[in-house]
Amino acid sequence: MQHISPIFNELCEVESLTFERDGWQLVRCIKTGLVFLPNPPPYNALEKSLAWEQSTVVERERRRQSEPLFAKISALTKAVRRNVLPHRNKMSKVAWSAVGKESRVRPVRILDIGCGTGNLMVDLVTRFAGLGGAVVPIGVEVSEALSKKADARFRALGGEVIFANALDGIVRSDIGTVDLIIMNSFLEHEAKPRVLFENLAPVLASDGSIAIKVPNFASWNRVVRGAKWCGFRYPDHVNYFTPETLKLLAEVSGYHMEPQPVTDRLPFSDNMYAVLQIK
Repeated sequence: MQHISPIFNELCEVESLTFERDGWQLVRCIKTGLVFLPNPPPYNALEKSLAWEQSTVVERERRRQSEPLFAKISALTKAVRRNVLPHRNKMSKVAWSAVGKESRVRPVRILDIGCGTGNLMVDLVTRFAGLGGAVVPIGVEVSEALSKKADARFRALGGEVIFANALDGIVRSDIGTVDLIIMNSFLEHEAKPRVLFENLAPVLASDGSIAIKVPNFASWNRVVRGAKWCGFRYPDHVNYFTPETLKLLAEVSGYHMEPQPVTDRLPFSDNMYAVLQIK
């Protein structure tokens, strides 16, 4: 069986996996090892009918009904984490490491792809300001409802949000002007990750970076939980990366992935972080 590889953009041999629900079944590319959804929903479905704010509610209710005890434990764990570490924001730390010093000299332009309501960027702008830095926030959001909320918040901070899917939104950004691109829990939703990466390169400044957070398909929790792993979302998540497949995607798209510290790819964590730069 063959399908178009999200990494190589060409037909590749795939094998069907047992991970499936509601007619959505994942496959694995034999050449690269990437696990992906071969028939992802069209972009326009993500604007309203499959918008993130709606699918999240549906998925939360499904998990509550299928695993009520586990759902309660998970909710309690998250609540405890918020209380114990109320100011924790890993992506803000990654962003500061990438462009923090420069932001003290001039306002840096940070583009958040899949910005949602803008919570991450607003927090990031606040944190940078507290450290003497300045940020011009830019966002791209495919959900019509979320993009409107985020745009109002970004404009109050001197920025804006583009209502579009990532591929269409990128072409509306000025060439060579973005210092940092953030994809925080976004890349797993993008059906054409290599095309996106290739289109991002012209938008980045010569020394620009891309900061990524994605579910880690190689995590121990995924192995233990199997088909019940929290990283599976049908049909929202269309690509399932490991550190190796994410690095491969970066390399074939013209980027260098910086070495991931152990803390950015902990095997018992469901998520991993990575920073890319143009070769």
